Amino acid sequence: MEPPRKMVAEEELKVYFPDLPSGPLDGYRKKGTFSWRRMKLVYDNLNTIKLKHDIWTFMEKHPLFQHSEASLTLDDERNVTVKRMYAMHNEKFTAMEKIIEEPRVVQAEAEAMFMFDSSLAIKKTLTFNMFANTIRGSGRPDQYQFVEDVEQAKIGGCFALTEVAHGSNAKGMRTTATYSPEKKQFIMHSADFEAAKFWVGSLGKCSTHAIVYAMLISKGTNHGLHSFIVPIRDPKTLKPYPGVIVGDIGEKIGLNGVDNGFVMFNNYAIPKKLALDKFGGVDDNGEYKSPFRDPSKRFGASLGVLSGKCSTHAIVYAMLISKGTNHGLHSFIVPIRDPKTLKPYPGVIVGDIGEKIGLNGVDNGFVMFNNYAIPKKLALDKFGGVDDNGEYKSPFRDPSKRFGASLGVLSGGRVMITSISTNYLQKAIVIATRYSAIRKQFGAENAIEETPVLEYQQQQIRLLPYLAATFAQRIFCTWFGTVLVHMTIDNYAGTQDELAAARGIEVHALSSAAKPVCGWVARDGIQNCREACGGHGYLKASGIGDLRNENDANCTYEGENSLLLQQNSNWLLGVWPKRRQIKIAQESPLGTLEFLENVDEVLMKPCSWKTMDELIDPYNLTQMYKWLTAYMLKTTYEKVAKLKREGADNLQAKNDSQSYNAVTLSVIYGENYILNHFYKTAKSFEDEACRKVLLKMVSLYGAFLLEKHMATLYIGGYFSLDQGLHLREGILKMCSLLAPEAVALTDTLAPPDFCMKSVLGMSDGEAYKHLQNRVMTYPGALARPEWWRDVVYWDSYIPSKL
Repeated sequence: MEPPRKMVAEEELKVYFPDLPSGPLDGYRKKGTFSWRRMKLVYDNLNTIKLKHDIWTFMEKHPLFQHSEASLTLDDERNVTVKRMYAMHNEKFTAMEKIIEEPRVVQAEAEAMFMFDSSLAIKKTLTFNMFANTIRGSGRPDQYQFVEDVEQAKIGGCFALTEVAHGSNAKGMRTTATYSPEKKQFIMHSADFEAAKFWVGSLGKCSTHAIVYAMLISKGTNHGLHSFIVPIRDPKTLKPYPGVIVGDIGEKIGLNGVDNGFVMFNNYAIPKKLALDKFGGVDDNGEYKSPFRDPSKRFGASLGVLSGKCSTHAIVYAMLISKGTNHGLHSFIVPIRDPKTLKPYPGVIVGDIGEKIGLNGVDNGFVMFNNYAIPKKLALDKFGGVDDNGEYKSPFRDPSKRFGASLGVLSGGRVMITSISTNYLQKAIVIATRYSAIRKQFGAENAIEETPVLEYQQQQIRLLPYLAATFAQRIFCTWFGTVLVHMTIDNYAGTQDELAAARGIEVHALSSAAKPVCGWVARDGIQNCREACGGHGYLKASGIGDLRNENDANCTYEGENSLLLQQNSNWLLGVWPKRRQIKIAQESPLGTLEFLENVDEVLMKPCSWKTMDELIDPYNLTQMYKWLTAYMLKTTYEKVAKLKREGADNLQAKNDSQSYNAVTLSVIYGENYILNHFYKTAKSFEDEACRKVLLKMVSLYGAFLLEKHMATLYIGGYFSLDQGLHLREGILKMCSLLAPEAVALTDTLAPPDFCMKSVLGMSDGEAYKHLQNRVMTYPGALARPEWWRDVVYWDSYIPSKL
């Protein structure tokens, strides 16, 4: 846990957060018992506050960042997102020296961009950050030129792992990188469309290079998935290179500013030097070498460091094949398009996957390779690769360890998405709470005014638990993001001690649970916010619909949530048999296994708290969750063991113990850690007025989560009689106590009005005035339609039967 945050004087905070405009929200603001400015310090510090302020000020003054009243076409949305991305990148808000001084700025910059435009944040992260960080983590010093090139915007990068027919099962991917010792090249190839790299963000139209994960084959042996730096398009023309088929996957339901793409390779040759072979690769003769004996651990290590319209290069994961041997999935820096023309290189088929249901500013793409050659030097072979003769070498003797090491980047993506989903919820809860405070309906008999809907019990229970959850997740994500940055810095520095390894494993496990937990809370919370705003919440101008569509992607990308929970439960099931011998400090440096302390004794004791006040006490709630987590781990382990005794193999036993067992276990494990982190942060917060409100939110958050597991508490014999009833009464009590604080709490969470983009959620509370202005000024709103004759003279094209 982080040390208590240093308090900052109110006057100093006013520099960044001036007084909010007077209006209909004044009454609720006066009810607040704490400083909404100082409450920001529970998840931010002065450095990150200043950074966000600088970013938002830059955006508000720059003409590229002005909002359009009308919806943009797909092509215009992609175009403006690209322009904004380069404008942001050019400002260098988070240069490396700033990151080393204050690691928290990485996530703060992302949060600031997400509050303005999700597509912008994703597009910039994929094009510059993820591509460069993968090379830093998996590559060699001679490959760092690609990092310099992308940072100078000479090329554009992307990350190509998922294929059309394989996503979650990375070991089943079919893009291959076969090593040729004679030419010192890898031949990238996509067997068919099902092997095309798909959903590659920023590849559809823009990327010139990709980090491609492909099966490394050398001397007839498949060494598994490895990564390669693969040129996709000519950076001067953006045309694909020969042997590359690349394109855009099309419009999505959101995030259409991102050009998601696909790519295929047709025997496309790249130099050997483009293999990212830090964790395993082939020497010049094609002999495979890796520091990991276990291929799965090599793959995990290589992923732990961490293609539509615009990317010129991609990090491509492909099976590394040398001398007829498939060495498994490895990563490569693959040139996709010419950086000057954006045309794909020969042998690369790359394109955009099309419009999505959201995030259409991101150009997700697909890519296929037709025996596309890249230099050997483009293999990201820090964890394994081939030498000039095609011999595979890796610092990992165990291939599974090389595989595991390479997968570390996915933890980074999951940590990021945990924060992204919380950003969406954060904006939605601000909009819905502010609107509920000014929206008045009905009232007591003979009352002069109607009652704000925020005063009604049902409105409170629809919104306020999610307000508490937003603070819990925001605080957790701030801490988790900082942990990830420190891990990344350690990886760059070559730190590989046992504690670092244990921390990496635990981060992977925690991120596999936290992403689903936070994503689903955001999904349900945003929907509640939409409905709590009534009919006006269905307007695009409310802003909530876009948040809902864009968050939807969080439930499936970087790992479908239900499958991620299986990764977490598999780790937990391996821990249970050694629970009595485990040393928490060594094997759980993040403390997520603290619930196993005295676990046998804990499981024997039913809940001793009987009254409502006892059941919603913050500390008591953490102890109830300790029992619940331990109980679910014990019963899930016993379920798997029982199935095996009955003849099921390991795979079948785990598959048949997911519902009501393993999935629930992993959700509870994630909730348990977030709740405990929230409680520890709240009770140590220096400002007393803020601390009191924070602890009320801990009570509401913990009780709200626990109530969802009521059946398990009774089935396990932990609850009896009226304890469940009293818990529910406590939830309602905490909602009523927090209602007067709600608007001030949303003031803490809210970005500037410039970023809100919601007629219902502006800081002045003048929702109806903003709604009127939007309706009256919307292009064409007051005009007669061009097709008015089809209304008046309808019988000219439909024979009348009236």
